[in-house]
Amino acid sequence: MDSESGDPVFGTVIIVRSIKAATRSDFDGKYELNLPPGEHSVEFQMIGFATQFKKITISPGARASMNVVMGAQVLDTVEVKGRGLENSESALLALQRKSGVVSDAISEEAIKKSPDSSAGDVLRRVTGITLVGGRFIFVRGLGERYSNTILNDSVIPSPEPDKRIVPLDLFPAGVIKNIRVIKTASAEDSAEFSGGIVKIETKEYPDTLSLSVSLGVGKNTQVAGHKFKTFDTGEMNNNFGLVSKKQELPDMISGLPKAIPFVEGDRFGGIPTSLMKVGALSFNQEWSPKEEDSPFNKSFSISAGNSFKTEKWGRFGILAGTTYNRSYNYREEANARFQASNPISIYLKDSNMLRPLNQNNLKIYGEEVLWGNNLNLAYEPKIGQQFFIKTLYSVQSDKIVREGDGANYIDNFNFKSTNLNFISRTIFNNTLGGEHEVRAFSARPHKVEWNVNYALAERDEPDARNQAWSQGGTDLANGYRRLGNNPDGTRYFSSTADTVRSQSLKYEIPFNQWDGLQSKLKFGISNLDRFKHFEFREIAQRNFTGSDRDVTYPIPGEVVYNPLAYANGNRKIYERASGNNAYDASQALRAAFAQLEVPILAKLKSIVGVRYEDSYQKTKTYDLKNSWNGFNTSYGCKTNSEEERLLLVRANICDATNVGIGELRTKDKLPSANVVWEFAKDMNLRLGYSQTLTRPDLRELSPFGFAAYFQADRIFGNASLQRTYIHNYDLRWEYYITNTDYIGVGAFFKNLSNPIELIGLPVAGSASLVYKYANAQQATIRGIELDYRKELLWWLRVEANVFFIKSRVDVIDSKIYGLITTGQVDPLSTYAAYSPTTLNRPLQGQSDFVANLKVDVFVSKSKKHNIGFYYNYFSDRIALVGSDGVPNAIQKGTGTSDVVYTYRHNDRLDFRSSVRNVMNTQFKITQTDPLTGQEYVFQKYRTGLDVSFSATYKL
Repeated sequence: MDSESGDPVFGTVIIVRSIKAATRSDFDGKYELNLPPGEHSVEFQMIGFATQFKKITISPGARASMNVVMGAQVLDTVEVKGRGLENSESALLALQRKSGVVSDAISEEAIKKSPDSSAGDVLRRVTGITLVGGRFIFVRGLGERYSNTILNDSVIPSPEPDKRIVPLDLFPAGVIKNIRVIKTASAEDSAEFSGGIVKIETKEYPDTLSLSVSLGVGKNTQVAGHKFKTFDTGEMNNNFGLVSKKQELPDMISGLPKAIPFVEGDRFGGIPTSLMKVGALSFNQEWSPKEEDSPFNKSFSISAGNSFKTEKWGRFGILAGTTYNRSYNYREEANARFQASNPISIYLKDSNMLRPLNQNNLKIYGEEVLWGNNLNLAYEPKIGQQFFIKTLYSVQSDKIVREGDGANYIDNFNFKSTNLNFISRTIFNNTLGGEHEVRAFSARPHKVEWNVNYALAERDEPDARNQAWSQGGTDLANGYRRLGNNPDGTRYFSSTADTVRSQSLKYEIPFNQWDGLQSKLKFGISNLDRFKHFEFREIAQRNFTGSDRDVTYPIPGEVVYNPLAYANGNRKIYERASGNNAYDASQALRAAFAQLEVPILAKLKSIVGVRYEDSYQKTKTYDLKNSWNGFNTSYGCKTNSEEERLLLVRANICDATNVGIGELRTKDKLPSANVVWEFAKDMNLRLGYSQTLTRPDLRELSPFGFAAYFQADRIFGNASLQRTYIHNYDLRWEYYITNTDYIGVGAFFKNLSNPIELIGLPVAGSASLVYKYANAQQATIRGIELDYRKELLWWLRVEANVFFIKSRVDVIDSKIYGLITTGQVDPLSTYAAYSPTTLNRPLQGQSDFVANLKVDVFVSKSKKHNIGFYYNYFSDRIALVGSDGVPNAIQKGTGTSDVVYTYRHNDRLDFRSSVRNVMNTQFKITQTDPLTGQEYVFQKYRTGLDVSFSATYKL
């Protein structure tokens, strides 16, 4: 390892003169020599480094490793099995210490100790990270749009139709080697981030035969002892999180061209009546959930790997593994939505009163499956030449039963609802790459890195069924009756496919600067092509012989929508026309970079570079029935300003909605500079500056919007979004006490131009809230990070990190806001529909304070028994942005506690038991009445305790 950079030193010559044996290190810094038993003197030579001499003792039949730092510092001789794979806490801390950028990480070693089952759960333990919704991370207070997820050095797409980043609960913790969060930019990394780049590495193959098997069982306390509601989805596919044939849109409908909607018609258009009846009978007729005994959570994982010598200097390595988790949860959730009421004007915010729009008490039964598979292959024909294939296939699914009981205060009726929902998300990622040394130009070898990647993320939501009953007016004496119209009796089918193809090539040239210190020049190019398709279809019911209002609760859908009703023509189904219900989107990104790493002095290192990115994004939103017509949906109307757009719309040259076309072309040169000063022994001072950006997600450029379930909020995209440009400043002090103990203090400041935020829209006459993505004017964010890791006593280790942050986003220019409040904005203006409650506020989802605490207690000096206490806390944050005079919805600060007990019986067998959310914390979102100061519940629920036990056997 290079003492200055922390990188493996490949090409080092290792000599044992007593037996005339020699070899060279590979790209991992690994080497292999066959030595006879006894004591040997080993010599390490590399141009530009001081020669190192070490002694090692080889026992008969045993394997030994010797780790050496090339440079000013030398590690003591150690004898351990296996090779350094950057999967331990000490290895990652060493990597962090020598890194040219500010970073934090969590290792496989730490992941195994924690109660976490996915990458999202793991990352909430990292300094400056908060987890929102259990799936998406906020880095340094910035939402998921300001982060980028990289898997094995390749960009991965998202299965979510309305998110730009992949949900991190898709990655089982059992397949992860380490996760690094890069917090300052360098030229070689993607410029599309500000909060951070999350780099996930899957496990590597071992040096020797390795086999690990784990079994686990558990239960949620809110599920235990109660009947659990679910529904039949058919076949075995659902057991692995996949969609079954029973859930798909029937062949009779899906087999039709998408331009032909499933509606009844005659020879001039539509589907014949006889075929409509057959189509109706081909649907799954299950509408009501069934009850079963409370189920247990289950987990299983197995992985195996080995490496083999192929020639004198060659080797082949393999690792294959699968991990499976199936868990059940139940919660009772209270929801309410409000609008502002003011006899004078809602823009007089301080005198507004909150008036309820709706309230909905939900009982939610959830079943989650997480199934991950990884296969890593590596081949080294000779030292300094590596080829690898890394493959990950992961599936995450949610099967949800929602039973609602609430009131609609706009139309004055009470309601009951039942929703059966299944969502399957999959990610397939395959990376082919290589690392090669080139010795043609200098004594120190150059390095070439390349990879070709294909990734596919899919989300399938088949046959989401809704039933609804209402009670109002004269019905108050007669109970609840069928709603009789949308969404009662409707079925929703939606699917998303996001494909990424990327290639990258990097070339690294090492050289000595003026004082002979190690330096390197690195440059490279990359290409990324992305295509995303989303579509949504809705099948509704129509009764021709009577009114569904005669059907009282709780007569189920199996009776109301029985096959006989379709066969005799009393009831018919049809595909509901809901406007735009699909979008196609694409992105072409071409990038190049150059980066120079030069020590100014022996202990003062600079890393400077520039990155160029040329990006073109386009989103086309359309109605599937018009998908045959490319003329009406292929071209938008591109303008350079809002004034120009209004002029062209008024002249009937452009359509007011831009025909659903979102288009964005940007070319950016983005400089970065990092300085690392080792001003004292074991201490670093870091300075960083960079320019980065974040582009709108492809979905956000589509004006399409829909509600997830009855009375849910609706979110629309915006074809006029622009990219956000960010200036980043960083300062950090680090003290590496030992190879596992550490103290860090950091500060940062960010200035964002045109940040993308959710803006509330007027909701007159609607019981649901409506939001739209829009560019705010400006935002600033500043924060302080503190990190402490120390073994205080042989039986006590404490790790703590805290994070303080302040942000401000200026939503809209005050002059434009003045025109909005006085009704002087052109009705066709983009701003006409905007109705923000406040001109400035903190960033959505950002907490002012985040803290993590981990305490390890060891019962004996052998450390076979370990009790780990985990605590995570985040302070108040904006859950949803207020609009139309309604204040922001604030999620109350919440702390969660976990306890893990681990017993290591021997090197092969260990046991673990854990309790997650020990205090059964309540998650609560509120809105405060501006006039009275009364706090109203927007949403609240508890998730219960998750108790689990597992055993792991290693060969």
